[in-house]
Amino acid sequence: MKKKLVITLIIIFSISLNSQTADKQIQSAVSKFYNFNFSKASVELDLFSKKYPNDHRGFYYKSVMNSWFFLGTLNEAFIDSFNFYSKKAATIIEQLDDDKEADKIKKLFWLGMIDYNNSVISARNNDFASALVSTTSMRNRLEEAIKINPDFYDAYLGLGLSNFAFAEVPAALKWAANLVGFNSDKELGLSYIQLVAEKGNLLKIDAQFYLSQIYSRTIIDYSEAEKILTKLVKSYPKNLLFNYSLALIKYELNDLTISEKMLRNIISSNDSLFPFIISNSHLLLANIFFSKEQYDSAIVHYNLYGDNRVNNDYFGFANLRTGICFELLGNRKQAIKFYEKSDEGNKDIDEDIYADRLGKIFVQKPITEDFKTIQHLKNLLKLKKYKDAEEFLTKTLSEQGTSTNLKAELYLLLSELQLIKKNYDDALENALLCLKYNGEKENTITAEAYYRAAVSLSNLKRETEALSYLKKIESIDDLDFRTTIKNKAYSLLRKINKQSD
Repeated sequence: MKKKLVITLIIIFSISLNSQTADKQIQSAVSKFYNFNFSKASVELDLFSKKYPNDHRGFYYKSVMNSWFFLGTLNEAFIDSFNFYSKKAATIIEQLDDDKEADKIKKLFWLGMIDYNNSVISARNNDFASALVSTTSMRNRLEEAIKINPDFYDAYLGLGLSNFAFAEVPAALKWAANLVGFNSDKELGLSYIQLVAEKGNLLKIDAQFYLSQIYSRTIIDYSEAEKILTKLVKSYPKNLLFNYSLALIKYELNDLTISEKMLRNIISSNDSLFPFIISNSHLLLANIFFSKEQYDSAIVHYNLYGDNRVNNDYFGFANLRTGICFELLGNRKQAIKFYEKSDEGNKDIDEDIYADRLGKIFVQKPITEDFKTIQHLKNLLKLKKYKDAEEFLTKTLSEQGTSTNLKAELYLLLSELQLIKKNYDDALENALLCLKYNGEKENTITAEAYYRAAVSLSNLKRETEALSYLKKIESIDDLDFRTTIKNKAYSLLRKINKQSD
C-alpha cells in the first residue's frame, strides 16, 4: 500500500514539475516575443512544440507572431503562416476533454482567442463579413467560459475589445452587425479591458497596450496613456510598437524633445518586419520638425514616410504638409506638385480628408498671411513657448488690420493657451469671443470653441452649462478633424458624468 502511494505521489509530482517547466519555457519565449526578439522567440517556440507536441501554446504563439508580421507589413504571405499555426493549435485544443471543467474553460478560451486573431486579420484585410463571423464565434465561446468561471479574467479581453470596437464602427457597417444580433456596449467594453489590464494573467500586457490606445485615441486622456506606456516600454524596451506609441503620446503632450529622441531610436533600428512603425516614425518626426519650423528637415522625413509607407493612411496629409513646407520656403511651383497629390490619402481618416479639402484650395491660390499667422502660433504652443505665443496673440489682436475671421481663430488659440495655464475664466471669455467673431461661419472653429467653453465651464464647476455646449457639438457634422473633436467631447462628457455620480 505504501509503495503504491509513493509511486502515485511521484507521478503527480513529475506531472506538476513537467507542467511548471513547460510554463517557464513558454513564458521565456513570449517575453522575447513581446520584446521584439522574434528570431530567438521563434526558435524557443519551435523547440517547445517539439518537446511538448500535445501543448498548443507553441503553435498558438507562432500564429500570433505571424499575425503581428502581417499587421506590420500587410504582406499576405504571413496570413498563410498564421493560418497554418492557428490550425495546428486548434487541432490540439479540440482534443481537450469537455467533461473536466478546467479543460472546458481552457478549450473555450484558446479557441476563442484563435477566433479573435482571425477577426483582426480579416478586419485588417477589409473582409468585414469574415471578421464578424469570427468575432461572433469568439464572443459565444468566451461568454460560455465566463459563465463557468467569472474570475477567469483573461476571457474578458476579447469581449471588451469587440464591444468597444463595434461601438466605434461606421454606421454603414453597423447594419450587418445588427442583422446577426451583434450588440455592442462601449462602456462595458472599456470596463472589461480595464479589468484584464489590472487582473489578467496571460493577456495582461495586451490589455494594458489596448487600454493605452483607447486613452490616446478615443477617450483622449494622454496622461493615463503615458503612465501605461512608460511601464510597458520599461519592461520591453525593444518593443518598437510600445516605443512608437509612447513617442506619439509625448508629441501630443508637447514633449517634442523626448518624442524626437525616441523616434530616432526607432528609425535607426532598421526593422524590416515592421515598416509600418518605421514609416509612421518618419511622419511623426516630420511633424515635429514642422512645429519647429525646420521645413527642410520636415520635407526629408515626409518624403521618407511616403517612400516607405505600407498603405495610404496619412499620405494625403504628408503631401499637404510637404507642399506647405515648400511654399513657406518660397518655392510655390514645387509646393503645387504636392498640393495636387493631397487627395491620395485614406478618405476615412480625418487628416487625409482635411488634406484633400485644403490641397484643392492651395492649388488655386497661395497660402494666406492669416494661415501663416495661425500656423506660427500653433507651433509656438506645440513648442511650449507660451510667453511668446501670448505676446504674439496680444499684438496681433491689437492691430487695426486684423480681420474678423482671423480674430475668431486668434481668440480660439488664446482660449487654448488660458486652458493650459488653468485660467478658466479667461479661457471661457476667449472661447465666447471666438464664437462672437466667427458667427458660426466656420463649423470647425465653432465646434472647437464650444469644446473649450465646455472644458472651462466644467473646471469652474458649472457642469450644466458645460453639457449644453457639448450637446451643441453633437449637431455639427461638416467639420475638419471630426473624429478628434467628437472624441474629446465624449471624453469630457464621461468625466462630467462620473463627477456627478
